[in-house]
Amino acid sequence: MRTFIKIEGLTDAQAEPLTRVLRAVDGVVDAEVSVEDAIASVLYDIRVDVATLLAVIRQAGHDGYAL
Repeated sequence: MRTFIKIEGLTDAQAEPLTRVLRAVDGVVDAEVSVEDAIASVLYDIRVDVATLLAVIRQAGHDGYAL
């Protein structure tokens, strides 16, 4: 499954750390964070759901919502 999450207030310096945090989630196959669009694209399997991804993003200090 793939989801796109809009990240509020994302800066250039925050994109790579947030990408690493998302990729570290058990069940995430790949994640990319676009600073230009302020969107995280996350490919994941059945062990993960969108609520978990949003919680991880919040724990990393960002606000986000699924598109």
